[in-house]
Amino acid sequence: MRRGKLTFISVFIFLLCIAGPRTTEAQEEVHRILFVGNSYTYFNSMPQLVVAMAEHTMPGQTIETKFLGGGGATMKQHWDVGLVVEELKSSKWDYVVLQGQSMLGSDDLTDPDSPKQFYKYAELLDKAITASGAKTVFYMTWSRKHLPEQQKYLTNAYTHMVEKQGSVLAPVGLVWDEVRDNPSIELYQEDGSHPSIAGSYLAAMTVYASIFSTPLDDIPGTLSGFEILRGGKLSEEQTQLSDLSEAEVQIIQEAVLQVMK
Repeated sequence: MRRGKLTFISVFIFLLCIAGPRTTEAQEEVHRILFVGNSYTYFNSMPQLVVAMAEHTMPGQTIETKFLGGGGATMKQHWDVGLVVEELKSSKWDYVVLQGQSMLGSDDLTDPDSPKQFYKYAELLDKAITASGAKTVFYMTWSRKHLPEQQKYLTNAYTHMVEKQGSVLAPVGLVWDEVRDNPSIELYQEDGSHPSIAGSYLAAMTVYASIFSTPLDDIPGTLSGFEILRGGKLSEEQTQLSDLSEAEVQIIQEAVLQVMK
């Protein structure tokens, strides 16, 4: 009996040795961020700009991202299609960045029914995110170039959701407002709606600063990473994602810090 007991203990110790870590070195910390939105998110591979920024400011830590969405997708469509909820059930995420359609799902931001639909489905998605153990980050978008006065409707909608749900706000639209009239930098594509590379860089820095408490002054204007391709897949090889001047980076950094102080 004693011999059998000793044999069991020996085997148990052997299993611990092969299963457990052999050193006490700290494991690399991994942060997983799911991006849910449309072209305002995937243009210029914005989530990968967030990853590239992290590589410069948080050595030893890894950011893993995934994008779900398509052109013009609304909160309602994300809920109805169901891919977001499926993803939350099948994978573990730390943060989910939610970006609504640029007009809140309507053709007129001043329409009272526009924020009502946004509120309904943003709340449903937020509850599913919270139930999965992740934290919701509401990505406030910007108004069209020729309609700067309409930013207030977007600001009110996103601020309302954050205050009601106790989630995190990434105030991209407010940072955008700080920069949009600066002649030294162009945030828009020619269509006056979608972001230029500088606009996506601004969005990435604001999202990054909203999630992580790290200094922004070490982030360069030239960043490389994996391009987001059709269907949300990543390119096989890294490519240059941004090439902003020091002056442009400083303008964006100062605007982010001013809004988030």
